[in-house]
Amino acid sequence: MCFENLPIEFDEDGNATLLPGVANPYSYETQTVEEREAFLKDIARKNGQLNDIDFDPVTRVAGALAFHSTVNLKERKVVDTASMATLFRGYEIILRGRDPRDAAFISSRACGVCGGVHATAAALSIEMALGIKPPKLGIVIRNLMLSCEYLYDNPLHLFILAGPDFSEILIRETNPEIWEKAKGFKTKYSNMHGYETIAEIMTDLNPLTGKLYLEALELTRVAREAYTLLGGKYPHPETVIPGGVTTTVTTTTMIEFYLKLKVYFDYSKKCVGIWDDVYDFMYEANPLYKEVGRLPVNIVDFGQWDHEDYYDASYENCNEWGEKRWSTPGAIINGELVTTRLTDLNVGTEEFIEHSYYEQWEDYPFKTDPLGNPLSPNHPWNKTTIPKPGVQNWKERYSWSTTPTWDRKTFEAGAYARVYISALAQKLPKSDYIKSTGHSLILNVSADELPEMKLEWEVPKIWNAFERNRARA
Repeated sequence: MCFENLPIEFDEDGNATLLPGVANPYSYETQTVEEREAFLKDIARKNGQLNDIDFDPVTRVAGALAFHSTVNLKERKVVDTASMATLFRGYEIILRGRDPRDAAFISSRACGVCGGVHATAAALSIEMALGIKPPKLGIVIRNLMLSCEYLYDNPLHLFILAGPDFSEILIRETNPEIWEKAKGFKTKYSNMHGYETIAEIMTDLNPLTGKLYLEALELTRVAREAYTLLGGKYPHPETVIPGGVTTTVTTTTMIEFYLKLKVYFDYSKKCVGIWDDVYDFMYEANPLYKEVGRLPVNIVDFGQWDHEDYYDASYENCNEWGEKRWSTPGAIINGELVTTRLTDLNVGTEEFIEHSYYEQWEDYPFKTDPLGNPLSPNHPWNKTTIPKPGVQNWKERYSWSTTPTWDRKTFEAGAYARVYISALAQKLPKSDYIKSTGHSLILNVSADELPEMKLEWEVPKIWNAFERNRARA
């Protein structure tokens, strides 16, 4: 049984049913405004003077995010915080009544950074709804396009968005003692990136002028150029449709595609070496960095990159083709892998709007999934988006995002979720290039100017901000 909070049990074949004798199986309680105020007063009584600090806008995500925190400045501790999506996108409303074939083209406009994944998600949804199985080459081309998107997105995060935090210009100003230590601290992986000291890396991480910063900018362009060879354009691709892609694939196209991406063989090794060196040094300089962003490991991911020999788009077979994906779907709760079944992930997913600018919907059209597994009234299939803008109130409603949960738990997702789940699950298809060991993920990266290398990401002993980025690299 993979659920702790939802009143659902499973038979020996993995079929889910609601526990008998539970009057309102999906009921829940929320904290009242009075309870919230009492909570903050109690914190103030125990911790002394508290201050409210706002970070608005957070420009590293294009400005549509804000944070409101209650902090104890004397003890340098955050005692309470809330995140806020400041933009109403409304694409669920825009898509109502439209021709389903338009969904991929419309939904990709939700973001100017990650439009391709929105288009692909829309195509996958319609394939399942209408029973459309793409041809094998269509599945492979779609996977290659997704990979290009991540080859663009991950360097963007590591070097353009997060990288400046570790740059010479910031470290010298905020932590001069760390900068002094970096100048004489020898790197371990100079064979992968060419830097002899941590200070050299930090200097080249300087925003707008550093070599690593500018190199990342260039390579995000290269990845997008490769994407357009198959997708027509980016970030709003023209070839992603239910049933595959509309790309005309020729040998010439694929050779050009390969030559575009060949540079990433060495760049991947370089990224791993750089961030291993930087984070190991930061731990050495001040072990308290291990506590930054430290949380229990609660991770959910639905997997990525369907296998062309198994994917048939059907819900009935989704557990089989899901576990054949090139990154394994799954849920990790408190560090333990509890399921890799797509039906379990689906059944356990809910969305809540108590702190959002939306009205609660009343419809409950899907009480079960196609296999008869029970679904919550708060399951995304049952959701109706009803905007209700109002005055910002941190004790009540303050965000245009909803609260997604799995088994009534909040969770993390993203690039590191794919790595973490795949490492633990040991379900990856057989390959000469990637292997799951149950405690690590081994990658064989082909030779270019640097020789072929075997890289291993090991499940970390602690889960914090640095380890999230190390997994991304």
